[in-house]
Amino acid sequence: MFVFPAGGIKIWILFNNIMKLNDKFAQLRSEKRGAFIAYVPFGFPTIEKSKKIILTLQEAGVDIIELGLPFSDPLADGPIIQSACYEALTAGANADELFAAVAELKDKIHIPLVVMTYLNPVLHYGVEKFLAQMDKNDMRGIMLVDSPIEENADYMKLANKYDIATVCFVTPVTPPLRVAKIAGVASGFIYYISVTGTTGPRALKFDDIGAHIRLVRKYSPLPVCVGFGIHSREQVARIEHIADGAIVGSAIVKFIKDNHAHKDFFIELKKYITQLCTK
Repeated sequence: MFVFPAGGIKIWILFNNIMKLNDKFAQLRSEKRGAFIAYVPFGFPTIEKSKKIILTLQEAGVDIIELGLPFSDPLADGPIIQSACYEALTAGANADELFAAVAELKDKIHIPLVVMTYLNPVLHYGVEKFLAQMDKNDMRGIMLVDSPIEENADYMKLANKYDIATVCFVTPVTPPLRVAKIAGVASGFIYYISVTGTTGPRALKFDDIGAHIRLVRKYSPLPVCVGFGIHSREQVARIEHIADGAIVGSAIVKFIKDNHAHKDFFIELKKYITQLCTK
């Protein structure tokens, strides 16, 4: 991707490769808007439908896709995503299938793909092998939910070797000194978890979220995106006003679960996502 000035207006020219996170956030800043990030578990409801869901999310205006590699013990996820991950695993979703699907779709995708998973599947696959496959398929960001920064120095060295951003998490109860430590190793963006507990739709305390985002920004120049609990256009708009992006997961997964058997499912999904992320 290149940027050319034209009468003071930036023109973004996209080639057939997946955009990096920093390029996407630079584009969004130039457009004065926040990122809409969609989480979906790969392989749900089936591997074939999952591929088309990825393309539909892009068509609907999603800026970044957080693609979950299912794990049998998703401790950060609520019942909606837990159930979907179980169905995906039953359908045969695994790392090899994930990378094969992205390789198949790569020439059609231009928005960033970020892998969200747990440490166990990556260790089982082989850390460097996993990151090398991400590099091969232009997947430029990863978040490992249960990997504390004190224990992943070797992993981060490998991620840097393959130019893969490591997205780290900050929560409402993360103390300032730890925020500073996390900020010192994170790349791509910082994922601010808006509530204590697991994923799932809920009411949000926007004043508290805003205060915590200001704290994170004291320690890091990275974009801060907010996830957990967001399920409506109103919430997305309010989050984008105080953060650099909003992450919606459970609400999208529930929509897929409730509607994937419909004849016009992909049309319905595109309409649903468009109304969630309409700028």
